[in-house]
Amino acid sequence: MDAKKFRAPVVVYIAGPLGFVLIESMQQASDFLFDHWLGNDSLAWTDAMRCCAEEGAADDASAAFLSALKGAGIHYDRTVEIY
Repeated sequence: MDAKKFRAPVVVYIAGPLGFVLIESMQQASDFLFDHWLGNDSLAWTDAMRCCAEEGAADDASAAFLSALKGAGIHYDRTVEIY
């Protein structure tokens, strides 16, 4: 699994006491998809997992991850700045 960093981090809002998860890399996106996704069987989920597992570009994995989140109705924010 590749640990390439995303160009911009993604804050994913989840239910629970924490309320959000910060995703900064292909590895973290893959972990999120596996651990926090009910069903794990949609085409968007499969595409995002494939992109995160390949040796391809982090931008492609990020786009697939965001597409999967949007398709599942999971809220996220890419405007957060990390210092």
